[in-house]
Amino acid sequence: MNTEDELASYLAALERDACYRVDAVLKQGPLETTERVFFRGENGAELGPFVRKRIGGETGLGGAYEEVFAAQRRGVCLAHLPRLLECHRRDGDLVVVMEWVPGQTLAACVGERKGPSARLELARRVFPELCDAVSELHERLDPPVIHRDLKPSNVMVSPGGVTLIDLGIARTWREGAEQDTAHFGTRSYAPPEQFGFGQTDVTSDVYALGMLLFFCVTGREPRAADREGGFAGAGVPEGLRAVIARATQLDPAARYGSARELRDAFLAVESQAEKSAPSELEPPTFEPPRSSRPDRRPWLERMPSWVGVAWNVAVTCVVVLLCVGCVGGFLNPVPSVAGYPLWLMAVSYFVIIPLMSVIGGYLLLDRRRLRRRFPALARLTVREEKRRGLLVLLGIFVVWVVLLSVGLPS
Repeated sequence: MNTEDELASYLAALERDACYRVDAVLKQGPLETTERVFFRGENGAELGPFVRKRIGGETGLGGAYEEVFAAQRRGVCLAHLPRLLECHRRDGDLVVVMEWVPGQTLAACVGERKGPSARLELARRVFPELCDAVSELHERLDPPVIHRDLKPSNVMVSPGGVTLIDLGIARTWREGAEQDTAHFGTRSYAPPEQFGFGQTDVTSDVYALGMLLFFCVTGREPRAADREGGFAGAGVPEGLRAVIARATQLDPAARYGSARELRDAFLAVESQAEKSAPSELEPPTFEPPRSSRPDRRPWLERMPSWVGVAWNVAVTCVVVLLCVGCVGGFLNPVPSVAGYPLWLMAVSYFVIIPLMSVIGGYLLLDRRRLRRRFPALARLTVREEKRRGLLVLLGIFVVWVVLLSVGLPS
């Protein structure tokens, strides 16, 4: 952008900002200022209210707002986020104007519920939609946006549904990053990797969702002792206790792979609860690892990440060698297949065998990093993914047998 364009953009930003009347300062701190504002037209009429945030440019925060603004302008539907009206830089700071979201915070809604049954009913109504809201950030934006500050005061509940607010410390997931460059978040809801123990990813928001579910059910902030004790004795129904325990594992690989997977686990427990008396409710199959209980995760998921990387390299090399061998097999067929029709050899060496090699190799991979990088892969459990892959391999093999029976002379 040349100097004239920069000046024009700056003057336009000044003119837009001057059109807003500040009605109230909602939050003010060293990092950002949040105001309730009204837009004043030339005839003196006002529209609003709106929310205006001014985030200091030196903080490096607020980039997620620019990602969301660009996505909304492209027509991406983000039903659980406020509509952004403006997003521009002024004097180095980021200025964001968005729609005002009516309703109550989740903290206020839970505070109004007296008794476990009322809070549980609220969780049944709100939590699945809250997971859907987080899934929008992870699945409809590329790269995924990690909220990093999911807490009761940042979730708005209204008759129209659930809305996530305050993307101030949200960030996009970066391939290859070892940890976040800035460490923020609310201790009760943020996972350990958010404070310098690794890079946050979609499972970091899964951790926070698990803690929010605990808050919805119990009406109080989660404590470290709750998680360390597997949330036993905290007044959480047994089925939900196991769901919360898995969502809030310290090891990101041991958590649910996505917000959608957590949502499905919650709904499965609630569906079972509707069919059983509370005393008869059986916990789900997952229990947090204990010293007296064997770890039933696949052996690759129990290995350090570097072992998984080395294994993936070895599997990839084998698949590549098989595919290269197919080319050699076609060009220099062994005597046992030299009499095959040319079309049958081509289909076998260039379609059937490579396809089965790639699918089989994929099923053998340590897919922890893939499932974090591509949330859509995490919608299936590892067991279900393997089952479907084996069915596809069986189908391809059956097609191959049929082609052999048709192409070979009897």
